[in-house]
Amino acid sequence: MTSSSPAPPSSPPWSPATKIVVGITVVASLAALVVAFRDFIGPLVLALILAYLMHPLARALEHYTPLSWRMAVTLVYLLLAAAIVTAFIAGGLALVQQAQSLYGVVQDFLLNDLPGWFERLSTQTYLLGPWKLDFRQYDWNALSQQLLASLQPLLGEVGALVSALAASTLQVIGWMAFIWLTSYFLLAESGTVSADVISIEIPRYQDDLQRMGQELGRIWRAFLRGQLTVAAIAALWVWVWLTVLGVRMALVLALLAAVARFVPYVGPAVLYTITALVVVFQPAGAWGLTPLELAALAVGGMFIGDNILDNFITPRVLGNALGVHPAAVLLTALIGAKLFGVLGLLFAAPSLASLRLFGHYVMRKMFDQNPWEDWHPPEAPAFSVSRWLVRAYRRLRRKTDPTPPPRGHDR
Repeated sequence: MTSSSPAPPSSPPWSPATKIVVGITVVASLAALVVAFRDFIGPLVLALILAYLMHPLARALEHYTPLSWRMAVTLVYLLLAAAIVTAFIAGGLALVQQAQSLYGVVQDFLLNDLPGWFERLSTQTYLLGPWKLDFRQYDWNALSQQLLASLQPLLGEVGALVSALAASTLQVIGWMAFIWLTSYFLLAESGTVSADVISIEIPRYQDDLQRMGQELGRIWRAFLRGQLTVAAIAALWVWVWLTVLGVRMALVLALLAAVARFVPYVGPAVLYTITALVVVFQPAGAWGLTPLELAALAVGGMFIGDNILDNFITPRVLGNALGVHPAAVLLTALIGAKLFGVLGLLFAAPSLASLRLFGHYVMRKMFDQNPWEDWHPPEAPAFSVSRWLVRAYRRLRRKTDPTPPPRGHDR
């Protein structure tokens, strides 16, 4: 006589009403958490980005040295901390002082010089060949007042930011330490924590989730390792060029040049205008040039550098990996800056590319079509900094050690 094993307990399915209640509860709880801890969202995003950028360096150390993964990550972050401390000691105070001075130059021009310039313009008549430009018929005073009224809130926000940087140095250092530690632990544990911990499984949608993850990873990899490389090159060029010309506040203008690379059209135009104002209003010119000649030379060099980046470096480093129009990126950057501040401004391009991917998927599913049938991912960049560094290291290693590495060395 055989005893039958007890039937496994059944789990009754949820009714549609229960699913709706649970779904709304989960969404409301997540929204409440986001609102309650909104001050931590930006630093956490920066920590994730830092971990992503440091991953290739740690992986290379683990691959080409006898160090373990945790030791490789620790060494990379110690070197990063040393570089940050050195840069902060060498230029942190100077950067804040230059930012304050730059804000003073722009504010003085807008509040004092610009109205007087408009007033003089309203009394002038210019002859350009057969054409006569009579500015006396326009109310330039009203135009200047409207312009100042539009720019005054922006000036107030920038002034508050500069003052906060100068007055809350300890708070800035605290947030930098938080980002550094969070990023370190994320990367150090990524080699031991199983990927199943963060996996998402939805019945019958695993292929879609996998493909979506691949496309999103391609978009953000191209941006983080491409656009940030281009921005760093732009900042380095502006700093070197303006330093050679003897322009004041070259360091903060170089940082503005890096930020300008994330805002098409408007970013470079604002940068050129601010640079020209700095050169014109600085106490003494350099190289025996008048302020206007020096301003034209400074802006001209920056313009040439931007064109070299746009036509030769950016297509190779970034390519068309995002597949979004610069005008759409500009609009997204303005909206993102309004909603999320600096992070919304800097990450406008990959966010727009991600929304484009989600929109394509939703529209195809709404009409019961295969979302990936006509999805053609944008062209990948032809050049990768990490691949170039790896190839350069291997060429150097072959020259110094002609013995080929044992097979199976790659992990």
